[in-house]
Amino acid sequence: MERDNETGFQEGDQVTDRSVEPEAFGRFLIEVFDEWVTHDVGTVFVQAFDSALASWLHLPASVCVFAETCGSALALEHNGDLYSCDHFVEPKHLLGNIFETHLADLVESPKQQQFGNAKRDSLPRYCIDCDVRFACNGECPKNRFLLTPDGEPGLNYLCAGYKTFFTHIDPLMGAMAERLRTGGYADEVMTMLARAPRNEPCPCGSGTKAKHCHQRTS
Repeated sequence: MERDNETGFQEGDQVTDRSVEPEAFGRFLIEVFDEWVTHDVGTVFVQAFDSALASWLHLPASVCVFAETCGSALALEHNGDLYSCDHFVEPKHLLGNIFETHLADLVESPKQQQFGNAKRDSLPRYCIDCDVRFACNGECPKNRFLLTPDGEPGLNYLCAGYKTFFTHIDPLMGAMAERLRTGGYADEVMTMLARAPRNEPCPCGSGTKAKHCHQRTS
């Protein structure tokens, strides 16, 4: 399947019937996060949550799919061929061969820089204006094959799930980030949730009483 350099897939590409639905993926992330933020902060490390916390701290994302630009996860074949990304091992993304050109020159080449910056520069307006863009950044270009509600190409297939997930975690990620900024620890959020008045709204921002929310499984 040939992909477009900027939007990931060509218009009309589809996932298989084995692929997760975006909304279901978002619900999965939320369920795992709610369990983690209640019991496991500081002892269990989930890559997507660590990257999200970095974003709430205004630091670079620790996972390439959530970074503003990409191009640091190159793929090297056994014959020395170097490709822009392990998701784009295709002829148009061949940078060269390390037996013919120094690896550093290929990595720093204009072609690779253009590939990396295209992730940011090709975002549709729907993503640019999104409240959770700072955490998502359109996710991986390989998944950008939907049209936005306005008909603009380049929307990520998992957008609906990610938007729901990042919106859901905003209050608690904000609480963890604030504690870290003031010299505290991220795991203090667990104490905050556990000690919240049971008949008052949960600090997570759900609007549900704490005893029916993050204290339900405490």
